Amino acid sequence: MSVSQEDARPAGRTATSILKRIAVTLLVAALLAWVLRQAWLEAGTINWRELEVQPGPIALSILLTLIAWVLHGALWAVMIRGLGYELSLLGGIRGNLIGNLGNYIPGKIFIIVLRARIVACEGVPWMIVASSVVLETLLRNIVAALLAAVGLWHLGVGGSYTGALALAVILSAIVVHPAIFNPLTDFVLRKMKRPPLPRHLRLGQVLALLGGYAVYWALYAAAFWLLAAGTLNTDLAQMPGLAVSLFLSMIASMLAVFTPVGLGVADATMAGVLAQTTALAAPAVLAVIARVWRTLMEVATAGVCWVLPGGVGGELPDAGDVSCDEE
Repeated sequence: MSVSQEDARPAGRTATSILKRIAVTLLVAALLAWVLRQAWLEAGTINWRELEVQPGPIALSILLTLIAWVLHGALWAVMIRGLGYELSLLGGIRGNLIGNLGNYIPGKIFIIVLRARIVACEGVPWMIVASSVVLETLLRNIVAALLAAVGLWHLGVGGSYTGALALAVILSAIVVHPAIFNPLTDFVLRKMKRPPLPRHLRLGQVLALLGGYAVYWALYAAAFWLLAAGTLNTDLAQMPGLAVSLFLSMIASMLAVFTPVGLGVADATMAGVLAQTTALAAPAVLAVIARVWRTLMEVATAGVCWVLPGGVGGELPDAGDVSCDEE
């Protein structure tokens, strides 16, 4: 009995999907194995008896990270207001912190789903949440890429990476310019049979948001240096290399949509950049520490926000529209 073309296509798509998932799993496993192996080898070179763990810098690192994340949520609320929807600062902060859990599901779509669930009670449509998350990601990574490029130039390494980062900044800047972003968003909303944006972001507002994300990255980089100082006793002179590794690993985490929170990809990027910039002698060890640090903090803050009064938010209109199945 012959199989029709219609019957063969779903089977072909299923086989392709399975092969993709196997390939992704193998890639992530290989990257993680490399990072862990490097960390194990580097750990043997560290004089652990002379190494002094300092609780003070670690505690300050946690505090600065929380401040950075709160600022990130506040900037999102400001952005939503600029698009014409009255989102409270508390709603933006809570949505941002709980939305971090969406990073742990491949595809990143659940960042939008969780944020939309939280702010639905304040009247923000999920399509506006989706548009704002795209804009937020572009603005945040424009600043990260620019700071990383400047850092690499300052350190005198990674010349080819600097050119690629500069190109990414230019292309992203074109997309986020109000002359492009506003009509593009309205076009998508019309195609989705949704009302247009009540207000459009102005260039001054976009520049102000970029300034806000610069402060966010400065706080995050300072927190990362304090973590390294508290665990591996790094000094201030190593700050540029540490900051560049953080920026590039976070960009890699965002681009690696196929793996939870950039697992493997971000860690290998951080270890590789730290090794290239010679910021410290045990780059893979710090990459493992940073992974544990970030995961514990994101899960803990999201959990606290979820159980607080009002933490679950309102009902999500058209929730089925924001769900997607991986092909």
